[in-house]
Order: sequence, then structure tokens, then C-alpha cells
Amino acid sequence: MSAGSEDWLGLLGRVREGDRVALVRVTAVVTGYLARMGAYELRDSWDDVCQEVLVKLLRADAGGAIRDPKAFVAYTGTVTRRALVDWVRKNQKGKTPEPLVDDEGREARLESFASELSSAPDPDLRLDLERALDALSETQKRVVTAIYLEGRSYEEAARDLVIPLGTLKRHQTQGLKQLRDTMGVAAGKV
Repeated sequence: MSAGSEDWLGLLGRVREGDRVALVRVTAVVTGYLARMGAYELRDSWDDVCQEVLVKLLRADAGGAIRDPKAFVAYTGTVTRRALVDWVRKNQKGKTPEPLVDDEGREARLESFASELSSAPDPDLRLDLERALDALSETQKRVVTAIYLEGRSYEEAARDLVIPLGTLKRHQTQGLKQLRDTMGVAAGKV
């Protein structure tokens, strides 16, 4: 079963019931994200971060925050990134931590995203996504790029873009809605 066809919300329910296999499958997603984030120096702490993420996922599921099961994997990535940043901040007090993703890492991520787009199996989808991103306002594009492509937390993005946190979240919400609307129209799903 591929990640896209997995019943992730059902899996979370089984985790809640104590199913160890379900726990391993969800944990594998989290550790996969930790590896993609290059958090190898903190590998001894991955279990702690996984536990934090799992608690947040279970709370989000119980609170109805995860409405679209197809968004589970991406949502898990966002929760994992934030939990990792929080863990580093909490456990690195008094130390000068290395940034999790430096400017070179951000550039590599953007290049990787661009190459994924250019090698997408559906060139029409790639063009639709590029057009949808281009249709965003400059601020929305900067916010969406900072959060989703560069992997910054809301606080980091607000600080780096020099805009208030509430304004950043408003631009994020509006930008995502516009992307969904534009991509829905492009895919004929309206």
C-alpha cells in the first residue's frame, strides 16, 4: 500500500488503541522527515521528538484538526519540523546551536523543489503549479515559500520577512486558499 492510499487516520486510531504495528508505521513517517531535515546530530533524541509529534498528532486527530486524510503526511512533516525546532530550543539553552537548515540548505531545498517540478510526470500539473504560485501576491508568495519550501516556522518567517505573526498567518491562509482554488480550476475540480 502506498503512502497516498494508506488510511492514516485509521492508523492513528489503532495507535490510540495500543497497536504497535500502527505505532511503528506512524513513527516511520516522523523519522523519515527527521532524516530529510538532516537532524542526524540529534539522532539520539529522535525518540523524544517522535513522542512529541505523536502526542500532537493524536491531539489534532481527536480535536478534528486533521480533516483531510490525504493531508496527513504533509501535516506530519509540519508538526515534526516544529517539534524538532522546539526540542532544539528547549535543550540547547546556553549553547549556540547550529541552524537546522542554513542558507545553503535552503537553496538546496529550493533547487530540489524546482527539479522535482521540472521532472514531474505531468508537465501540465507543473505548469499549473508554477502559474498558481505566480498568481499569488508578492507577500503571499514570500510567505508560502518561507513556510513550505524553506521549512521555516511561523515565528522565523515572520521575523525574516519583517511582518507581524498574525499578518503572516493571514497571508498564508489567503495564499493557500488561492492556490487550492487555482489548482482546482486548473485540474477541473471545481
